[in-house]
Amino acid sequence: MTGFLAVWGAILSSITFGWTLYRDVRDRAKVKISARLRVMGQRDGDGAWFAAAPNLNITQAGDELFIVVTVVNVGRRRMRWQGLGGTLKKAPDGRKGFTVSGQFLPKILEEQEGLDEWFALDEKFVNDNVKRLYIWDGVGGEWNISRRDLRKIVADAKKYAVKAS
Repeated sequence: MTGFLAVWGAILSSITFGWTLYRDVRDRAKVKISARLRVMGQRDGDGAWFAAAPNLNITQAGDELFIVVTVVNVGRRRMRWQGLGGTLKKAPDGRKGFTVSGQFLPKILEEQEGLDEWFALDEKFVNDNVKRLYIWDGVGGEWNISRRDLRKIVADAKKYAVKAS
């Protein structure tokens, strides 16, 4: 009986150790990120900013097009959203990377907290010259915006930028 209990204890402690190690390795910041082409405006009553799809006819929304990047921390650890940038397919001046100066960055996102960051639509999106759009945190982590979202931004930019100009 003593031998059985010793083996049983060794098995249970090994399983517990493995589970704890697995949980601790996977316990890191996780984000859900999306990007869309939008027009921005302010509400009449309280002056709060809003973003709307460019195909909607809203009187308070302006004509200028913006790219709105939404980041939500879905992990159990807080993360510091440090910056936003991307890479180009063809660099006109030799630099393939670009950064976007954000209004609210850097920002620490707590668990289940989100933030919208926006910037004006640039001709590099209309010309389909953006290879990758991504965000980074304070410790070197990078998260890409999906290729599907990037293709949708480029398609919408081509469609609505002609109407705006």
